[in-house]
Amino acid sequence: MSFMKKTKRRLSVIVLLLLLMSVTIGYSALSSSLNITGTSKISNAKWDVHFADVSVTTGSVTATTAPTIDASGLNITYAVNLTTPGDFYEFTVNVTNAGSVDAKLNALPTITGVSTAQDVYTNYTFTHTDGTAITAGETIAAGASKNFKVRVEFDDSITADQLPEEAQTMTLTVGMNYVQA
Repeated sequence: MSFMKKTKRRLSVIVLLLLLMSVTIGYSALSSSLNITGTSKISNAKWDVHFADVSVTTGSVTATTAPTIDASGLNITYAVNLTTPGDFYEFTVNVTNAGSVDAKLNALPTITGVSTAQDVYTNYTFTHTDGTAITAGETIAAGASKNFKVRVEFDDSITADQLPEEAQTMTLTVGMNYVQA
């Protein structure tokens, strides 16, 4: 091979190498590698909304069955006899959120067990202890509690012709549905 051909070949190889290096350096300069590294932790959550205690209001008639919270903490049962207009039975109940998640009252409490006829001479209410109405959306923070008042009363403003002719038995129920806030 002639000297000129060898020089052209060497020069071509050098130019190709320089071109290859330029492309490699240009690619690495114009490319980026992005990485996201993070740590997530989901804590142990506990749901525990229940009745904690019951306290009967002074002046209430004597109950035939005192209010009792069942083992689940979700139900209270009691029985009373109201014999004279003006008689009442009232107690305060503590609703406790012993869980780690805030609780929200999903809807207004439901009060059942009083027929239309019985409603004339019976007042059955479920309120805050100060007598204000309970509203949907109220919350109980995790670890906190709220007190509510349950009252059943033989209405003293009724007339003689509104009195029941026979003894009335009522199974009264209040329902509260708490959900995660």
